[in-house]
Amino acid sequence: MSFIFQFLTMMLTALFVENIIFTRALGTSWLFYLIKNPKEILKYTLLLTGVTTLSGIIGYPLRGLLHSHEMSHVLVPIMFIAITAAVYLAVYFVIIKFFPEKFENPGFNLGTAVFNCAALGTLLVPANIRLDLISTVGYGIGMSLGFGLAAVIVGYGLTRLEYCRVPKIFRGVPIALIYLGLLSLAFYGLVGHQLPT
Repeated sequence: MSFIFQFLTMMLTALFVENIIFTRALGTSWLFYLIKNPKEILKYTLLLTGVTTLSGIIGYPLRGLLHSHEMSHVLVPIMFIAITAAVYLAVYFVIIKFFPEKFENPGFNLGTAVFNCAALGTLLVPANIRLDLISTVGYGIGMSLGFGLAAVIVGYGLTRLEYCRVPKIFRGVPIALIYLGLLSLAFYGLVGHQLPT
């Protein structure tokens, strides 16, 4: 029972408290792509969740071996990139073999979900704070689902901003970044952080 509680705690922490978009600004370029293609949000989130979870499980025993090495700060990211590439190939062939009709362009959809800073950040954060396996899996799932949640929230807000009279100079990406910054500050304040004095 404590494993389930630990898993859910870490997942909810990563989903809401340490949302990958709002607290770390990882993956914002793909966030803006997904907002323009809302049908892709669910596919992208599922692919990101699957790949980061599998990569985290595979990399967990290996990162323990590398943390004792003096160059672990270089070797751990390289290890996770290699593991993610191997998982990418495995998932790509599974999609091609069993689900070809679900994904129009699996190389692009899967490639964007796997090879971005959001996926690597989801793997490196638990490695840097040395979470155990259950917490690592919960953190990976929560971070990936948090990315999907952020895409939905930001997409909804930007569609609402289209009905506002935004000055011409702020239309497009500037207002999107301002909106994202305000959401980030709101999330930062809601979880009880205080600004440094």
